[in-house]
This record gives sequence, structure tokens and C-alpha cells, in this order.
Amino acid sequence: MKSNARRILIVNGKGGCGKTTIATNLAVAFASQGMNVSLVDNDPQASSTYWCDQRDPNLPPISIVASHRRANMYETQTFHNRISPETDRIIVDGHSNARDRDLEMLLKQSDVILVPMLPSSIDIRAGGRFIAELLAHRAYRNLPRPVGVIANRVKPNTETHAKLKHFLECLDVPCVATFHDNAAYSKAAELGMGVVDMHDCRAARKEAVSWLELVRWIDAQPKTAAVTVRELRQRPHAAARHEIANPRATA
Repeated sequence: MKSNARRILIVNGKGGCGKTTIATNLAVAFASQGMNVSLVDNDPQASSTYWCDQRDPNLPPISIVASHRRANMYETQTFHNRISPETDRIIVDGHSNARDRDLEMLLKQSDVILVPMLPSSIDIRAGGRFIAELLAHRAYRNLPRPVGVIANRVKPNTETHAKLKHFLECLDVPCVATFHDNAAYSKAAELGMGVVDMHDCRAARKEAVSWLELVRWIDAQPKTAAVTVRELRQRPHAAARHEIANPRATA
């Protein structure tokens, strides 16, 4: 990969939060800007790999790295997971069961971390615990990097959306994007597309604006986050404390 390539990790300990939807659509958003994009599929369900198999070759190309698969007997795992030296952006679709050493490996190989979160009580609680775990992890504390929460499958002006907004305001981690509960995502997934590809769909065009804004936010981030030791010590406890101290926000 290129020396200035960025590695973006999409991860959350809670399954079903839309990691693959975020990963595939983000890959498309970068590819639409003319960048060489590699999509690394860490999830044993191989959803990103299946999505890429459906992609029309006439659309902006995205290279898939099926890292969830074991290398065959004639190659090493490193060779199996190799990334093109021409790659500008690497999007990693992390799996939900990543813990300790697996999470450490993913964190060490990332420049920006995105945590998708759904606006439900269960997802808010689980997401809060995961963020606290992530910020307390030795790999993150040794080398802090930008972290952003993505509010996913949101229905605006609903009670659940209000709960999610309230909870995110309590965290030290910013909400960097909000994506709506839009049927265009399901259609895009079936076709190996992202909403940025769907120029003839009005609902997709409205969502595409937010994806391009997320691309700009990612590109504006430094390689490591400017975080003090004091902030690092406070962050994990702050995340856990807000989760407990505001039960009404997650009830």
C-alpha cells in the first residue's frame, strides 16, 4: 500500500449494528473519489466478500481481501492477506467477537476507528461498554488514534433517536456521521453497490451527501489522535460512568 494510505477500522462488539453496511458504503464513497480501495473482510460471515462478488465491473473497482479465510497449504497467511501497493484506502470490516489479542491486532493496523451504533436501548448499552473497552485497551492507550461513532439506521425525530443523541453527548467520542433507516441500503447491498453509486435513486442521493462528508472527516484526521495522558485515563471511566449514571437515556 502507498505510504500515505489510510486504514479505517469499522468495529463494534455488538453484532447486527451494520458494520458491513458501513464498510461497503464507505469503500464505495472513497472509490467514487478515484481512490484505490481495498476492503478487508474480517467477519466469518463473509458478508463483505459476498457483496464484492455481486459488484458490477463497470462500477468504481474495490479489491476484496478475504482475511476471514485461512490461507491454503501453499501460501502464508501474510501472503493471503496481502494488499496492493497501489492502495490509497483500506477499509476493515471487523468482526463482533474481536477481543483482547484479536482486537489488539485490529487496533494496531488502523489509523481511524469508526464504531457504528443503532438507536436502541440494547445497542446503546452494548456500544457504550465496547467504547469503554476500546479506549482502555493497551494498544489504543499506547498509540491513540481518532475514534468516531456512527449513528446508524436512524429514524429522525423518534424517541430512540433522541436517546442515542443524549447518550452520545455524554461520551468523549464524537458522533461523526448519521445514516438513516433507508430502503436504498438494502437494494444497494443486493447489487454490490453503495448508495453513492445509485445516481438515479433520490433517497440514495440524499444519503450520499453524508457519506462524502464522512470521507472528508476521515481524510482530515491526523495519523494519531492528539490526546493527553490525563484524557486517556479519564476516557474509559467517563464512558462507563455515563452509561450507568443516565439509565433513563438507555432504558
